[in-house]
Amino acid sequence: MIDMPILAIDWSPLNASLGEYIFLGVFSFIFGIVAGMLGVALGVIRLPVMLALGFNPVISAGTNLGVSILGGTTASWPHWRSGRIVFRVVLVIGIPAIVGSFLGGLFADDVKSWMLLSVIAGILAISALSTYRQWYTTVRQPLRPIRHRPPPVITDPTGVSNIRPKRLAADSGLGVIIGLIGGAAGLVLGTLRLPVLLNVLRMDPRYAAGTNNAIGVLAGVFGFVGHAVNVNFDVAVIIVMGVTGMVGSYIGATQTGKVSSTLMRLIVAIMLTAVTPIVIIRAVAEYPN
Repeated sequence: MIDMPILAIDWSPLNASLGEYIFLGVFSFIFGIVAGMLGVALGVIRLPVMLALGFNPVISAGTNLGVSILGGTTASWPHWRSGRIVFRVVLVIGIPAIVGSFLGGLFADDVKSWMLLSVIAGILAISALSTYRQWYTTVRQPLRPIRHRPPPVITDPTGVSNIRPKRLAADSGLGVIIGLIGGAAGLVLGTLRLPVLLNVLRMDPRYAAGTNNAIGVLAGVFGFVGHAVNVNFDVAVIIVMGVTGMVGSYIGATQTGKVSSTLMRLIVAIMLTAVTPIVIIRAVAEYPN
């Protein structure tokens, strides 16, 4: 009889209970609606929730990337149809991120759990502060005028003409580093790439959003492949959270503008603040493993 090793693979290594599946599904659906309204990724909140349930950090990272791929691919479709994905920028900025993400996912097993959890906690803290800042700026703006520097002049909305060979090496190196961290931690980290597209390439925000989403999907795919080599993913959780998240995101997208984005940002910031201490506690508990 032919031995088929693939049949011996444990496709649900997180060993989630029925109650945990139900909780993850409901959670993914609800915050999928929020993500759809704001047009942001949910992975930075979804991952710490899995960690709070006591799941293995590395397997949770690979699983989170799998769910992010499903949601990101769904969001990429309208961007592609509207012509907001600049494929040349995807290649220039995306390839370093792809390489870094694959290597990060591939060697995530070699990183100590407490170190990986500490990196995730740091990313959560930065994301929370950034989201609070966006919320505060939105709330404060109607109250009194704020002096801003003039926005950069956008001569080429696609940003292609602003690709400079001298900056390419530095941007590529940064892309590899972001990819490494994101691949290992299970996050696509699109929020770290977006400023490069807006401030360096001076892309129109619409093109930047579509292009960044496409890069995130590619980085997620290759990061997931890196984790998949070591079977660091849970198919059942990917299906439960992926399907419910996609449905929630679609509903949220149809409701965009009907609920205050300011309120949605505040909810996301509070959620990030709530889960960050949980990840820190996990990191301390895992030390020195």
